[in-house]
Amino acid sequence: MKRIAIINADDCNLTPGVTDAILKCHDQGVVSSTTWLANLPFSDNAVRAVLKRKGLGVGIHLNVTLGSPVSPATKVKSLVEPDGRFKKLPRQMGKLPALNEVIFEYTAQIEKFKQIFGCLPTHLDTHHQVHDHPLFFKAFTRIASRYDLPVRRSCLMLSRKEKLKTTDFFFGNFTPAGYWRKNPFETLIRNLPEGISEFMCHPGYNDKKLRAVSSFTSGRKEEMQLLSSRRLRDFLKEQEVELKHFGLGYPQKK
Repeated sequence: MKRIAIINADDCNLTPGVTDAILKCHDQGVVSSTTWLANLPFSDNAVRAVLKRKGLGVGIHLNVTLGSPVSPATKVKSLVEPDGRFKKLPRQMGKLPALNEVIFEYTAQIEKFKQIFGCLPTHLDTHHQVHDHPLFFKAFTRIASRYDLPVRRSCLMLSRKEKLKTTDFFFGNFTPAGYWRKNPFETLIRNLPEGISEFMCHPGYNDKKLRAVSSFTSGRKEEMQLLSSRRLRDFLKEQEVELKHFGLGYPQKK
């Protein structure tokens, strides 16, 4: 079997600086996939810039924890505060939202993505990895089955029987301190197992707009510098690790 890496940059469209950094890492380095936040404001220039990169897979970063819903707030009352903006992370929500409202909003975001890009996303994942929570995982799997789309792995897949198209392995850290550094990244590439592996990453410019919306700041710049390296791209070739994205096809996994 081949060793295949999907180096997937989260948060495209979070800020212009994050989008620009992701595109730089694709053009010059090793990022082969990204995930678009469909509920946030966007510019036509950003969409054109993403579409111009024909080799970049573009998935959707399903998001119910930042900004406002695509759906009318009256249709997803359990997800939003009185001002119409999303509530915080599931562990901070207190009472969990209604499953049907999560599914309704996820569907609206995918349909919005289709309007923006003229196609379905290459795959599904979630902002803040909320599909590691049972309620959001249930909504996530129903949407993935409805649209027949690949997904990012969840810790809940280890104990459940849903048949989902996903990768063999997943690597990434969900804390701001866990950004990719040169030595751990290269060590993992050298020892990468056969099969398809997703590397989650978060490159971005550490500017004022980023600091206004995210606690993950300086680490994004460090990742951008690492992942935009032509030397790193050559290193993957030397190690015979092939870069792909979710839209290029792979076996269905449980």
